[in-house]
Amino acid sequence: MIISPPILKTPQGTATDEQWLAGLMPFSSRGGFPIASRMAWHGGQHIEHTDTGAHGEPVRAIADGVVVYKRDPSPDADKKPLAYQGETDNGCVVIKHSTEIGEGTDGQIEYYSIYMHLKQVFVKKKQPVYRKDSLGSVGSCNGNNAIHLEIICDDANLKKIVGRSSGTLDISKDGRDKIVYGDMHFYLPPGTLFFASIASPQAPAGSGAVVHTSTVPLFVTMRFERGKCLLTTRQEDTQQQGVFVEVGAALADSDDKYEYSLYSKATALGDAFHIAPSAAYELLRFGRVINTENETAIPAGSVPHWHKVNYPGGQGWVNLNAVGIKKFSDADFPHWLGWTLIDDDPTPDSQCNSPMLEKWLTGNSGKKLDKGVLATALADAKVQSRLSRTICKFPTEWEKSTIDTRYAWLKSKSDVLDDPMDERKYAEFKAHIESLSFWEEAGLEISSAHWHFNPRSFITQFKKNGWLSKDEFSKIYPDTVYNKKETPNPEELREKYRNHINRIAAKYLVDQSKTRMTHFYGQGAVESFFLARMQEGSVIPSRNPNHPSILPETNGFYNNINDSWYFKYNNNKNLSNGPAPDGVKYRGRGMKQLTGRLNHNGYWIYRGWRKVSLKTAQAWQILTYEQIPDIADPQKISTIPFNCIDAGGFYWERGARKAGYKSMNKIIKENDISTQAITSISFALNGGNMGLDDRIKQTTRIAKELLDATSK
Repeated sequence: MIISPPILKTPQGTATDEQWLAGLMPFSSRGGFPIASRMAWHGGQHIEHTDTGAHGEPVRAIADGVVVYKRDPSPDADKKPLAYQGETDNGCVVIKHSTEIGEGTDGQIEYYSIYMHLKQVFVKKKQPVYRKDSLGSVGSCNGNNAIHLEIICDDANLKKIVGRSSGTLDISKDGRDKIVYGDMHFYLPPGTLFFASIASPQAPAGSGAVVHTSTVPLFVTMRFERGKCLLTTRQEDTQQQGVFVEVGAALADSDDKYEYSLYSKATALGDAFHIAPSAAYELLRFGRVINTENETAIPAGSVPHWHKVNYPGGQGWVNLNAVGIKKFSDADFPHWLGWTLIDDDPTPDSQCNSPMLEKWLTGNSGKKLDKGVLATALADAKVQSRLSRTICKFPTEWEKSTIDTRYAWLKSKSDVLDDPMDERKYAEFKAHIESLSFWEEAGLEISSAHWHFNPRSFITQFKKNGWLSKDEFSKIYPDTVYNKKETPNPEELREKYRNHINRIAAKYLVDQSKTRMTHFYGQGAVESFFLARMQEGSVIPSRNPNHPSILPETNGFYNNINDSWYFKYNNNKNLSNGPAPDGVKYRGRGMKQLTGRLNHNGYWIYRGWRKVSLKTAQAWQILTYEQIPDIADPQKISTIPFNCIDAGGFYWERGARKAGYKSMNKIIKENDISTQAITSISFALNGGNMGLDDRIKQTTRIAKELLDATSK
C-alpha cells in the first residue's frame, strides 16, 4: 500500500515520516478528530495552510483510486448559507481506494477518502486517479484557509485493516503472519525472567542470577531505525486504565549498527543451533518465522532471541523467544500503542455520548464533563495524541435527510452547551449543513454509520506498509518495459513473483522506507530485466526467447551448450569458479543475479540446504574451487519463484565480496536518489558499474512512483 499526505508543499529532507507528517498535518483542537467543540462527533481532520499565492495549494489524492463523487464549488462561498461563520467552500471529492496491505483475502482492503472545502475541483466522477494527482485546490472553512480530510471504511474492511472488530488485541496468541509491517511487538507475561548479562547472543540461558521476574504484563516494541535496534518497554498506567506508559527511555542495542549485521548474527545463531540461518534471520527480524511455507518454524524456547530491555526499576536481558511471550507487529494495531476501537455511543445524534471518551476527557477524575472541562481537554496535547489513535463508529455528518435527528440537541441547554440555538439560529445552521451535505447524492456503497480514522494517524501507520498491490506493482515494472516476444504476458509474470517480492522486501527491511524500495526495485529491474530473466543468458541481439541459454534448466544442461559466452566465468578466482562447465553452471541467477560457485554455496548454507559450520564457510573465501563443494542443482535459485527473490534479498543484505560484504541498506541515505547514490549501490551490489545508465534511468523512474516528491 502506497500512501502520502494530501498536501506536499514541504520537502521531507532527512525528517522521518512521522516528523514530516506532523508538520504538514498538525493536530488542532478546532476541527480535530474525533470530537469538535460542543462535544460533537467530527469524522475527519482540518488541515490548515498558509498559502498566500495567486493559486490555491493543490490538494492531492492520498492513494490510487477512483472518484466516486465530485461536486464543483459554489461561487457563493462568502455568502450565506455557506458563510455561516465565515467564508466556506463546498467543493468536494470522494475517492474509493482498493488496495492491499498483505497477503490473501484479508490483505485486500477498501476504504474511502473525502476531501471537503475545495476552492476548485479538477476531476470527474468515475475518473481513475493516482497518488499525488491534483484533485483541486485548498479553499476556506469558516473563514480559515483549510480543507477537511476524512478516511472511512465499513465493518468488513475494519476487520481486515485492524485485524479485529472490537476490543483490545488478543494477547493469548501471536498476531497476524500474512499481514506484517512496521515495528515488532512482544507481550511479556508476568513471570518473565530478566538476567544481568548473557555470555553471547547464542547463549541458551542468561548468565548469573535472575535480576528481575516481572509481576505485571509488559509490552516491548522493537524498532529498526537507520541501523539501530531500539527497544521500548511499556506497562499499563496504574492510575489510568487503558493508558500505557513507557518504562524508562528506549534502549539501543549495544551494537549500534545492529540492523546492518543481521545476516552475520543470523548465521552465528544458525550455526550454534543447527538451523537454517535464513530462519534465524526471520527470528531476529520478526521475532518469529512468518514464512513457514519456505522456512521451518522455530518453536518458542528452542532458540534464544536476546535483547536488553527496561523493566520497572531497572534493565535486564530477556529472551524474546521464551515460552509464553507472544509476537505482533504494527499491522495488529496494538492497544498498548493507544489504538482503540470505539463503538459505544447508544444515541443516533451527532453528539458524542461515548462513555469511554467521556472518561478520557475528564481524566477519570469524576468531574462533570462541562464546556470548560471539554475545552481544557481538547487543548491538551496528551489528550489529542490519545484521541488521534481512536477508530470510531458514528453517523456521517454529510447526510441531509438526518440533519434534524443528528443536530436537534443544539436547541437544548446541556453541560457542554450553555447557549443553545433558538429556531432562527438553528435554521441558519441547518441551511449551512445542507449546503455541505452530499451523502444521498453520492450514493456510496457504504452505510452512513461507519468507521472513521484520524487521517494523519492513518497515513502515518500505512506509510510503514510496503506491500505493493497488483496495480501498484504494475507501475513499478510497467508493461511498456518488456520485450513482447520474450514476455507476451507481463501481468502474469509480475503476479508469479509479486507476493514473494513483498515478503522479501519486509524480511530484509527493504520496506522500512520508500527510498530503500526505490533502489531495490531499480537495481532489480536491470539485474533480472524486470523479473523476465531469472538466469543469465547469452547476449544475443535478437533476445531469441527459444535460445537454449534462457530455456528451463535441467541437470544435464550445463555440458550441452556450445556457446563461448558461457565460459566467461570459468577459472574466475573472485567467484571461486573452476574450468568449464563452472562458467555456465554458476552463472547469475535470481532477481539480483547471484553468480559463482562461492556465492551459490553461500546461499545453500544460508537456506540450510548445505550443513557447513560458520568457520568452514568463512574459510572458503580464500580457498580454490576444488576445495569448495559442487552443487548438483543450482537451478533451484532460478526455477522456484520464492528462491529467485529470496536469493536477491540475501545478496542485498549480505553484499558482494568485491565490495566488502556490505548491506545495501547501510549504504542508502533517506530520500537520496541521486546519480552518485545509485552509482554507489550499483558498485556495492555487483562490484562494478555494468548497466549503470539503465540503473540510473530505472531507479529515477521508480522514485517518482514511490517517493513523495510533488512531481509524478
